[in-house]
Amino acid sequence: MTTAELAEFLALHLWAVLFAITSLMLLFAWMLWSGLQRYGSPMATLLRTWVARIGPHAQRLPLPSAVHGMWQMARQLGIQVLVSVAIAVTACLGFVEIADEIAVDEDLGQFDVALSAGLSRHASDEQLRIFAVLTDLGDKGFLIPLAGCIGLYLMFRRRWFLAITWIVATATGALMNTALKAIFERARPQWLHDFASADGWSFPSGHSSGAFIVYGLLGYLAVIHSPQRFHLPIAIMAMALIVCVGFSRVILQVHYFSDVLGGYAFGAAWVAAWIAGLEAYRRRPGAIPA
Repeated sequence: MTTAELAEFLALHLWAVLFAITSLMLLFAWMLWSGLQRYGSPMATLLRTWVARIGPHAQRLPLPSAVHGMWQMARQLGIQVLVSVAIAVTACLGFVEIADEIAVDEDLGQFDVALSAGLSRHASDEQLRIFAVLTDLGDKGFLIPLAGCIGLYLMFRRRWFLAITWIVATATGALMNTALKAIFERARPQWLHDFASADGWSFPSGHSSGAFIVYGLLGYLAVIHSPQRFHLPIAIMAMALIVCVGFSRVILQVHYFSDVLGGYAFGAAWVAAWIAGLEAYRRRPGAIPA
């Protein structure tokens, strides 16, 4: 199947494709969460055992003092911080790979154009109307007041550190996305309907990265302050919102598919980096629970 044929198939079977993608992502989230709940503690115990065994041997190796310092820091930070850092680095690398493939002569760039053209032919007014509503959940006119309300709530609860972190993380994330758009200067696709409007550069998608940052960090805060039985529903809800907002931008043809992927990659890196910092802060000696 050629790139154009694949794009045409996806555009023609829009609802089935969206249902399949969303179901697979939610299934992956459930499997990952179940695996962490079932095997997370044993794996962490096993890792700590390996670190304890390897540590004395590593100390005797003729390594620079900085390496030994990093080893000790990794032991103190814990598995949660290390996993978050690994996710942030992986997402950054993914963003670089996506950005390298958006040119019109690259396969991903050609798929972008073909999918946008296919959607312009096959997306019905009813579909566009539905996704025009969903896309507002990632609009700055919705996310900024939501982020402000969350910040005020945290201040009201006297969670000063979390409130400042939340405001800085969401605000600087938006500024970083704007800076990235100015760096890449990618033009938007042409859309031939009045269900949505957009201006400015296209890559990475601000709606996608904004939804990932706000809903991702909000989901994290909800998880660490709620009973365990609510953790999976919170994660699923956050992921569903992120998926709906991102794909709405493609279906409305105001962003290319790779714009959304780039927004997701940047948002994932940003959220993972801030979660790593928050987890390190929560686990410092004598820390007061956040």
